[in-house]
Amino acid sequence: MSTTAMIWMFLCILIGFVCMVTAAGGHRAGWRQPVWISWTVAAFLFLTVIPVALALTIGLRHG
Repeated sequence: MSTTAMIWMFLCILIGFVCMVTAAGGHRAGWRQPVWISWTVAAFLFLTVIPVALALTIGLRHG
């Protein structure tokens, strides 16, 4: 895995954790439901979907 790919993977996971913490804080602070659910969906995307897609494309590219 190249350094650039590792940096992108790290950034996606970091952003996912920030989204997850923001969603939890928003839920606790009493934000409207669509707002903190949107943050939860963003966290799900950045923690699972995007890293898996990156890993698959990196793996397919390098054979």
